[in-house]
Amino acid sequence: MSQSVKLKERWVTGASPIKGKVEQMFFGQYEHNLDAKGRITIPANFREQTLDGVFVTEGFDHNLSVYSKRHFEAIAANLAKTSITNPASRELRRKIFSNSAELSYDPAGRILVPARLREMAQIKGSVVIVGIGDSFELWAVDAWKEQEMRLNDPNADENRWQAFDLTTRGE
Repeated sequence: MSQSVKLKERWVTGASPIKGKVEQMFFGQYEHNLDAKGRITIPANFREQTLDGVFVTEGFDHNLSVYSKRHFEAIAANLAKTSITNPASRELRRKIFSNSAELSYDPAGRILVPARLREMAQIKGSVVIVGIGDSFELWAVDAWKEQEMRLNDPNADENRWQAFDLTTRGE
């Protein structure tokens, strides 16, 4: 069964990798200033898809990952299925849960990112907000510039994304 989701003044229909349901889609990049209290204004089209707040956690690339509550709960459920006797499972649980914060929007559409998380990602002054499909990321400006250079490197291995199925044919 297909559902529709309002996305940037239009409706998008499709299946999500999470339980086959339609979920939000975040795309584009935005640069916003961090205020003196550590608050970041989240773009309106991202807020519309996460009205009940977000979870912010340390990312895997010296950035911060931002998930809707539903997506973070799905991650937590998947981690709960892993064995606590597995050292890698325990490490991943520690990495994700000890470095996460549940945040709500203030009336101006800002989230207050805890200082510890901002320091982990070296976010000061300006922050780049990057949509990555079912979630979005917060990057320090310089770190994002380095990431973009790697993404756009013409000398990078031409096969680096070949393993991913990016076909648009029906399922």
